[in-house]
This record gives sequence, structure tokens and C-alpha cells, in this order.
Amino acid sequence: MKYTLEMFEELTPDASDEVIERTARDLKQHNYEPLLLIEAPNFIYWKKEDMINEASRLMNLDEDDESISHLEEMDIEDVIEQQLGMLLYYYEILTELREGDAEAWDLVHELYEDD
Repeated sequence: MKYTLEMFEELTPDASDEVIERTARDLKQHNYEPLLLIEAPNFIYWKKEDMINEASRLMNLDEDDESISHLEEMDIEDVIEQQLGMLLYYYEILTELREGDAEAWDLVHELYEDD
């Protein structure tokens, strides 16, 4: 497997609860929702521990798990690999948003604002 639990354990430390809440509130105004194969409820509030827990869950996922029933045509290992990669990608963006990174916010504005 390309992604390891250690990769998730090495994520940057969490922002403060206040910053997480403020960023989530701002993202909700844009109807921000990362595109994932498997639903990640309340992702915009996730912390490092949530990422580690989800990675562990996915790495031990049974092919009969209800969360992937809509992906029955795909190979479970491919689904898990893609989901892990997307989680890392979107969490990196989320971390940048929490840090106030202008380029990350520009991306959100570009993708989620009405023309």
C-alpha cells in the first residue's frame, strides 16, 4: 500500500479549536465539501486524530462494509488507496485554510463561488 498510518501520524499539529471552528464556518458559507469516494462526515472539523482514526479504519476495511457498497464495481484496495490519498490531499488544503493561506482560500473561492 502506497499510504501508511505513519504518514497520517506525521501530519502537522492541530490548529486551535477557535481556528478550526472559524474556518469551518467560513467553508460552510461556500458549501465546501471535498470530493471523496467514501463519505467523511464533518470533514471540515477534522483534526489529526480523526485522520489517523479514519486511515486505520480504512486500512482494516472489510469488502462488505456498507460505506463502500456504492463502489462495488471497484477493487477494494484501489478504493482504499484512492481514499487515503484524497484524505491527505484535502486535509493538507484544510490545514492551509486554517493557517490563512491566501492561495488555498483563492482555490476555494474559485471553485465554490457563483460567477
